[in-house]
Amino acid sequence: MQIYEDQIRDASAWTREDIETDDSWRYSLVSEEVSDLETALGNLRDKGRPLLEITREMFPLPVLGPRLVEIEREVRSGRGFFLLRGIPVDRYGPEDAFLMKWGIGMHMGRAISQNTYGDMLGHVFDYHNADPNAVRTRGYQTSAALDFHVDRADMTSLLCLRQGRSGGLSRIVSSMAVHNAIREGHPEHLAPLYDGLPYITTEATGATEIWNGPVFDVTEGVLSCSFRRGTIQKAIDTPGVGITDEKAAALAHIDATMNDQDLVFEMELAPGDIQFVNNYTVLHGRSAFTDGGDVNTRRHLVRLWLKFRRPRPTSAYIRDQYKGIEKKLVKNPAGFRTQ
Repeated sequence: MQIYEDQIRDASAWTREDIETDDSWRYSLVSEEVSDLETALGNLRDKGRPLLEITREMFPLPVLGPRLVEIEREVRSGRGFFLLRGIPVDRYGPEDAFLMKWGIGMHMGRAISQNTYGDMLGHVFDYHNADPNAVRTRGYQTSAALDFHVDRADMTSLLCLRQGRSGGLSRIVSSMAVHNAIREGHPEHLAPLYDGLPYITTEATGATEIWNGPVFDVTEGVLSCSFRRGTIQKAIDTPGVGITDEKAAALAHIDATMNDQDLVFEMELAPGDIQFVNNYTVLHGRSAFTDGGDVNTRRHLVRLWLKFRRPRPTSAYIRDQYKGIEKKLVKNPAGFRTQ
C-alpha cells in the first residue's frame, strides 16, 4: 500500500478562501455563444435522433466549443470543478433542454450509464416513493441531504432546470485539500483510509454484495479519491459487517475534515447553470430541500456521467468503480427522456 507523502500544492487542493477570492471557476455565456448553442439545437431537433446516436460532430459549436475545451481542461487537470451559466432553459421545453445538455456533454467527454435502467441522461428530483435510508435507495431520488461522495464516473455534470422551494444547496470540497489536512494534522488516519472501508450494493436489482474500497489511491504518482459516505454507512449498518476501531476513528476524522468550513464551498444552482465536477479530486453533496407540489414545479436537475477522453492513471479498482453502472432493467421510473 503506497501512501502519498507530499503536500499537494497544485490548483486541485483548493480551499474555500481560494474559491471566494477568485471567480475564474465560473463563466456566463455571452449572446454569441447562446446563439451558437441554439443553432446546434435547431439543426439537431429537426433530425429527431435518439440521444445515443448524437455525437460531438453532430452538435457543432464553433463559437462555444473552444470555451468548452478550456472548461474540460480545468475540470480534468485544474481545480476539478466549473460552473457554466446562462443555458437558455427558460426559452425551451424539457426535451430541448435535454438536447442542449447532451450536446454540451458530448464536447466534454463520453456518456456512461448511471443506473441499472441504463440512464445516460439522469434526472435528479424527489421521486416521492423512496426511503432515503433504505439500502437500495439512490440518494438523488429523494429530497434528503446528501453526504459528501463521488459518483461512479470521471466527471459529473448537472444542469439545473428548476430550483426547489427552499434548500438544495450544492456543497463541494477538494478531496486533495482533505488529504493535505489529514496528512498535516493526523497522518495516523491515512493508512486505514488507504486500506479501505466497506461498501454495499445500492442498485435496484442484483445480489447484495459487500466489498472493501480504498478512499485514496496512488497510481503512477497521481493521487485519486473514491468515497461514497452514504453507501459506506449502509454497509457498516448491515448485520455482521462493521469496522475496526481504527477505521471508525479514521472515518470520523475524514467526516470532520470534509465538513470543515474552511474547506467546504457552497453554491446555489440556478436554472440554466451547469456544474461540472471531477470525481477523482472533488467530493460533492447537497443540503436537503423542499419542493413544489407537482412535477412541473419540483426541483429538477439533469445529470450526465462522463468519461474523460484522456484517462487518469488509476488502480484497477478505481477504474472499475468509475466505469458507470451496467444496465439490467428496462422500465424506467424517471418519467423523462433518459437515452
